[in-house]
Amino acid sequence: MRKNSNKRKIYRFRSRMKQNKKLDYITIFTLIVMLVLSFVFLKLGLDSSNNTNASYSYSAQKNSPYEVLLLPNDFYLENPLPSKGYYASKSIDAFLINFKYNFKGSIPTNLEYTYGITADLIGTVSTADGREKEVWTRNYVLQDNVTNSIDNTDKFLVDKNINIDYQNYNNLARSYEKTYGITIEANLKVRFNISYLIDLSGINLAKEKVEDYIELNIPVTNTITQVNEDYQTETTKDIFSNNNPFNVKEIVFYVLSILFLLGAITFIIIKIIRKNNSTPEEIYNNNIRRILKYYRDLIVTVSNEPNLTGLGIMNITILADLIDVAEQNHSNIIHYEIVKNEKSNLYVIVGNYVYIYVVTADTIS
Repeated sequence: MRKNSNKRKIYRFRSRMKQNKKLDYITIFTLIVMLVLSFVFLKLGLDSSNNTNASYSYSAQKNSPYEVLLLPNDFYLENPLPSKGYYASKSIDAFLINFKYNFKGSIPTNLEYTYGITADLIGTVSTADGREKEVWTRNYVLQDNVTNSIDNTDKFLVDKNINIDYQNYNNLARSYEKTYGITIEANLKVRFNISYLIDLSGINLAKEKVEDYIELNIPVTNTITQVNEDYQTETTKDIFSNNNPFNVKEIVFYVLSILFLLGAITFIIIKIIRKNNSTPEEIYNNNIRRILKYYRDLIVTVSNEPNLTGLGIMNITILADLIDVAEQNHSNIIHYEIVKNEKSNLYVIVGNYVYIYVVTADTIS
């Protein structure tokens, strides 16, 4: 019965030793987990703040479908030609462009918008380094500014057609080349400009002024013409109030983040304090007290140092090995304190050998 009881004690003590060896790893892992959780909740709080509902939102859908009107010819059976194609420049009579600007707000407000259409005929030449240099520009106003005001609405639509006399611009560019003896690449930039003022005073926000545009670039002097659309097809914006409603979720995430961060800091401080406040004497006494408690049935404490004359000395570095030796040989473990509150020796005498395990403050972490 005694042997089985001691084996159970050995097993428990070995388990305790393994736990002590893993203590530092567990401490580091716990600290990392707490810091990671603090960061995760901070990120969730920031995301929750960014996802706060806007006080006002708007979007503008923009497009510019066009038709290509052809000169009389024997080659094309279809007239006009549809958008987004390649066209023989000498066959083009005009472009009929339809500018559409469709505004939609999240709530009704007072709106005032102004739009107009301009065109710039730009002539460029290629320089020696391969760059394009502008040598000639002529500006046109194709549609004078038009202003409209609408009260208590959440939308407006501008739907405007404009006719571009392609041959007129082509002839003008060719005439420039002939007059000045310069071969240029001419492009016509047709631009629909719009600006509007959103009165947000009804929801305690400042007025929002927006400037936007739709622009088409039409080659004039190329043998083949392809219209390039130079604009974003949608303009959107969210407007947030400086006095957003209380965001409970955001506050909860921030509080959790702070708690985990404070927990990590407290955890570190406690570990440092415990380590710094434990003297070598206290650590040693704790170590020897633990050993004597777990192996009181095996250990005999003596007041005189054993006489080891004539015995072969075997130094043991692992306590569990010393326990095994005692168990296997049915021997007691002799405990003698070499230096009070500092160092003890544990002896197991078997035949002509003595097995010695030294207990100090550094023995068990």
